[in-house]
Amino acid sequence: MREYAGNQMLDAHQLLWTQIAAGVCLLILGSLLFNLVRMRRLMQAARNWHKVEGVITVSRVDQPPQHVSDDLNDATPIIRYRYRVGGRDLESDRVAIGGEPMMTRVLAGKLVGRYPVGARVDVYVDPENPQHVLLEPTEPRNITALVAVTIVFGLAAAVLIAHSVAGHVLYTSRGVPLFLFPLPILALLGAISGVVAFFRARQRARASMGWPSAAGIVIASNVIEEAIAEKSDDKSVVAPKMIHRYQVDLRYAYEVDKRDFVGTEAHWGMTAIYGRRDVAEKAAGRYHQGQAVTVHYDPERPGTAVLEPERREGSSAPLVLAAICAVIGGILSAFFILVGFD
Repeated sequence: MREYAGNQMLDAHQLLWTQIAAGVCLLILGSLLFNLVRMRRLMQAARNWHKVEGVITVSRVDQPPQHVSDDLNDATPIIRYRYRVGGRDLESDRVAIGGEPMMTRVLAGKLVGRYPVGARVDVYVDPENPQHVLLEPTEPRNITALVAVTIVFGLAAAVLIAHSVAGHVLYTSRGVPLFLFPLPILALLGAISGVVAFFRARQRARASMGWPSAAGIVIASNVIEEAIAEKSDDKSVVAPKMIHRYQVDLRYAYEVDKRDFVGTEAHWGMTAIYGRRDVAEKAAGRYHQGQAVTVHYDPERPGTAVLEPERREGSSAPLVLAAICAVIGGILSAFFILVGFD
C-alpha cells in the first residue's frame, strides 16, 4: 500500500506541541478514569450507609442576573439540609454523587421543587465520616457526561500519541486523516447508549406496575414558558429571534414511612416539549392543585415515583435517537472504508 504524499514529517516545533498535547490529554484521561472509579466505589459503598432524618433548610436556584436564553446551562440548584448524628447537629448541601452540575433553569427548578423548605428527608450518612452524607446515593448527576468526556479524551490521546510516535500527521492511502476515524465510533457509542437507556427505562416502567402506592396531593400543575434564542450565523444580529416553547410543571406531595417526598413524573418517557401554549395547558389540565392522586413509588428509593405507570408516551425516544446515531455511524464507517483506503 503506497504512502500518501501528504505524510510530511512534523518539524521540531510542531512535534513538541503535539507531544505536549498528548501528555495533557493523557493526564486529563487519567483524572477522568480515577473519578469514574471513585464514583463507582462510592455508589456501592453508599448503599450500605445508614439513614437519619433530616430537614430541608434552603431550597432555591442560583442563577445569574443576565440571562439570554433558557436553553443555557447557567443555573445551579442550591439545597441545604440539617441532620443530627451522635448528638451533633450538622448541615450539608450534597444531594447526589458527583455534585450538582450547571443545568437549565427548568431542570434546576424541578430538582429544587422536590425538596421544599421544611420537608423531612432521608439523609444517608457514611458511618466512617458523619459529615459525608447524601440525599440520593444511587443517583450520580453527571456520570453519563463524565463517561462521554472520558471517551473523547481517550480517543484524542490515542490519535496524538500515534502522531507523536510517527512524527507526522497520519493519513490513509487516499489522503483521509486518521483523526477523523473516531467520528463513526462516537456515533455508534451514542447508538449503544440510546439502546441501553431505552431498555433500562422499559425495565423500570415494568417494575413500577408492581410498586406500592401511597396517597398524594397535587401541589402544582402549571405551564412553564421557555424563551430559546435562535442560533444564527449572522454576527451582525444584536437581538436574536426568540423561540418560545412550553413544558408542564407538575408536582405532587406524598409521604412514605413518615418521610415527605415531592414527585414530578406523571408517566414514564421523555419530558414533553410543546410549541404552543394551549396544547401545554391542555396537558397540564389533567391535574389541578389540591387534587388527590395515587402515587406509585419505588420501595427501595421512595423518592422515585410516578402517577400513571401504564402510560409510556415518549418512552421510545431513546430508541429513535439510537437509530439516528446508528445510521450516521454506519454512513461514516462506509465512507471511510470505501473512500479512505485503496
